[in-house]
Order: sequence, then C-alpha cells, then structure tokens
Amino acid sequence: MSQSKQELRVVTYMCPTHPVQLYELILELLEEALDCYTTLQYESRSPGPLPDRPDPFSTNKVDLAFMTASSYMKLREKSNVNIELLPVTPVFAHQMNVENKPGYFSDIIIHSDKKAHNVNTLLDLRGCTFAYSDEESLSGSKIVLKTLKEKGENASFFGSLLRSGSHLSSAQMVLSKQAEWAAVDSTTLLFSKKFMYDGGKDIITLETLGRLPPYPIVVNAKLSDEIKKAIINALLRLPQTQQWKNKFAKFGIIKFEANSDVAYNGSPTQMWAIQNEKLNVRYY
Repeated sequence: MSQSKQELRVVTYMCPTHPVQLYELILELLEEALDCYTTLQYESRSPGPLPDRPDPFSTNKVDLAFMTASSYMKLREKSNVNIELLPVTPVFAHQMNVENKPGYFSDIIIHSDKKAHNVNTLLDLRGCTFAYSDEESLSGSKIVLKTLKEKGENASFFGSLLRSGSHLSSAQMVLSKQAEWAAVDSTTLLFSKKFMYDGGKDIITLETLGRLPPYPIVVNAKLSDEIKKAIINALLRLPQTQQWKNKFAKFGIIKFEANSDVAYNGSPTQMWAIQNEKLNVRYY
C-alpha cells in the first residue's frame, strides 16, 4: 500500500545561504499534508540550475525547487516552458519587515571595530575591502551597485574585492576581519549569528537595503494541478497549526503568503538589467 504513494522530488539551491534543515522541515510538512514521500537534493554550487547542463525541469528530474530571485528571473528570461512560479512564498522576520510582507533585505555589515574609525554610513566604506557572495546576487552585489549609483558613486568606490561564494562565508569574513564589509542576505544573518563566535556580537548592521523580491518556489509544469494546489494549501495553512508554526519560527519564518510574477517586475527588473556589469568596472 505504501509503495503507491506519490514521490515529490525537491531541490534547494539556497544552501548554505539558508540552513538545509529549513528545507528538510518543509519536506516534513509536505509529507504530512500530502501523504507522500519526498526526496531532497542539496545543490550548493549554484543559486539556481547549473548553467552548463540541461535544467532539471526540462529533463523532468525535479518537481519542486527553491532558488534565488535572480536565478528564477534568468529562467523566466529564457521563456522556459517547463517551469511555473508556485504562487506562494515564505515571509521572514526582520526588524525592517514590520508589516510581515514577503520579500527580504540586504544587510550591510561591518566588524564592530570599524565603528571606532568613524564608519557610520555606507559612504564611509570607500576604499574598504568588500566581500560578496557572487556577481549575480541581488542582495550580495546588485543592490549595492544600484545604491551606490543612486548616491553618485561608481565601481571605483570599492577597495579590494573578495568573492566569498556564499552569504554565510561573507559574514564569516567580516567577523574574522578578512573583509571590512559585506552585503548579506538578511535571512542568513538572522539565523547564523547565533552559531558564530560570541553569537556574532562583533557583527554590526550598518545599513539595510531593500526590500528585495520574495524567494521564488518553482514547480515543474508537468506536475498535476491537484498536487500543486495541495502544496500551496499546505504552506498557506502553516500559521493555523501552532506546532508547525513554532518549528518554522526557529528559522525566522512567520508564515507563507501569496506570490506572483508581478513581484519580479519593476524595480527587480531594473536591477537585473545591470546583471552583466562587474563590481570592478564602471557601470555607468
């Protein structure tokens, strides 16, 4: 009897920016709600489907995927008919998110020692060593370039550049003083500081940029409408069950809320338009 259960194949490209335990918890929720089996692939080499090989949707190897907004926008730009945006997204706690809306922020962080050197705003970081996750990250680099441009600056603002490979590594570089500042995904900072030396107390958030578009949940277009609706309902009903609500709260998730493609238009599209620009060249 158990062998007749549906198997849901899930991949996350969000680790180590987010802890893999968060996605294991989502799978536990879906198994209970859908009475199905789940498998989780952990892909930390890229924030979305690896660009040098066929995407797992067209080859029908994945049913559900968690990826960055920039990766989803790249798939959407290619008019990939094998994917759909699942109209639901997590809502994370953040001091700036007083209305508990979808989307996240980019925290500009420094070591507490920098405060003693009269570093009080982003512009005080001119010529300092900058750590970033990767060139395509909206929160790790693109929003920084956009903000500097709005302030009349250009890429000559940066001193040395250190590509860390992940938001978690960027934060660790600031904590260990390998880098003087970084722009990190706010949800990474929220969860990871408690595991850092002294609870990461030496990391100071200098400024917060955003709001950035919600984290997309992407589904295989071949998946049945019945399964898609069941996944959506399971996530949206999360706040109704205190036990599940408490489990997700450990990762900073308040609830799941409706999402749509509109969230990736407008300002995010403008930011995406400079995706080919580099941190170490002029971009205007």
